[in-house]
Amino acid sequence: MKKLLPILLLPILAFSYELNFNKSFTKVVNPDLLTTNITISIEKKDENKVNIEIEKFNDFIKKANDIVLKNGSFTLSPKYKYHDNKQEFVGYVGNLRYLAESKNAKDLNSFMDKLISIKDNIKSDDVKLNISNVSWNTSDDLQNKSFDDLRLEAINWIDSYSKSLSNTITKQCEVSKINIFETNTGNVVYARTEMAYSSMQKSMASVAPISSEQNITINPNFILECK
Repeated sequence: MKKLLPILLLPILAFSYELNFNKSFTKVVNPDLLTTNITISIEKKDENKVNIEIEKFNDFIKKANDIVLKNGSFTLSPKYKYHDNKQEFVGYVGNLRYLAESKNAKDLNSFMDKLISIKDNIKSDDVKLNISNVSWNTSDDLQNKSFDDLRLEAINWIDSYSKSLSNTITKQCEVSKINIFETNTGNVVYARTEMAYSSMQKSMASVAPISSEQNITINPNFILECK
């Protein structure tokens, strides 16, 4: 009599694995926004005189329509000097600050020229005008559009890559997760150097700024499951 050997049904486990890797996508853009910080400082013994001089600038600044002004602030502080370990009140210091932005170099130059003219007409060493480095930057609109384009490029690339990989290794590879990290790796390009403007330097405000390309980059992390 033959003995029947038991039949063992062993589950066949399909071999699967996960791929986790990074890839960079870069878009080259031309900065489209000129920016500069403007500070007007006035020192007077009388508080009202400080306010009178500040208003000459502020009235003009509030009417400026060709440029965008942000982060406006005004501070008024007492000023002291020290002699023989004694504090002596000498007056007040008023500081008016703005960030000026424009996509048009001509408009920004015109705005700075008019500020310089106001300063020169006051004819007082107590009034100081400082215009910081004028630099090219990438506007939020251009930067956001560039990131959108790069995200779409990354999604299309990983979709094509997963299909190609599936055909190559004869497994079904699908994207399970994408993490995207965004960076703007461009250098800030200065159009002109910082200076305290006077009538002798007025012509410097008409120097044509030079733009330079900047790189906007995303670094997605892709996770693929192949089984």
